[in-house]
Amino acid sequence: MKRLCFSLCLAVAAAARAAVPSAAGPEIPAAENDSTWRPLFTALAGQGGVHSTFTENRWFSVKKTPVVLHGELRHSPTRGLSLRYTRPEEQLMVVDDKGLLMRNGDGRTRTLAADPRAPRIDAALLPVLRFDLPALLQLFTLHAAREGEDWRLDFEPRTPELARHLSVIVVEGSGERVRRLEFRRSAKQRVEVLIEQTQTGVAFTAEEEKKFFR
Repeated sequence: MKRLCFSLCLAVAAAARAAVPSAAGPEIPAAENDSTWRPLFTALAGQGGVHSTFTENRWFSVKKTPVVLHGELRHSPTRGLSLRYTRPEEQLMVVDDKGLLMRNGDGRTRTLAADPRAPRIDAALLPVLRFDLPALLQLFTLHAAREGEDWRLDFEPRTPELARHLSVIVVEGSGERVRRLEFRRSAKQRVEVLIEQTQTGVAFTAEEEKKFFR
């Protein structure tokens, strides 16, 4: 019994040490990336195609509880990001180099072209999910913190255009896995994406690319 209690105490202590940092870390100047954080960015950027399930919580200032959505995330290094919402209703959102595409369950499509002069939050998603460090450092001030295998990255917009849409993007993970994303516009208005089952190195078929990407 004592051995069991001791083992449980060790497990709890290890979990506490491995907790994802709860606050933003120090800023990462570009000159320090090679020795500190570039290995993580390189590993994440080299994962290839990604397919995940997720739960999304949308918090609004007029509601005390979030709107909860469920869906599938697909990320292709060449085709961009695809979010297929399955509940409470079917909807597809594609973010790529051309801009934003949204398609509802009836097949109705709406598009917004990319504007490099005034990038929107959807345009900022691509370099974040690609972990494209040079592109990120042009758009954001980057803060990073680590506790064991767990890490947290805070992206604060550099440009006034992006700052009008959001105050910070937070990406949390463990090892080489992204576990949580948060897009915060204000203290009362934010979107939280909880990443669940994930496959990396996915080769999407031609049928999947046609169905889930542009």
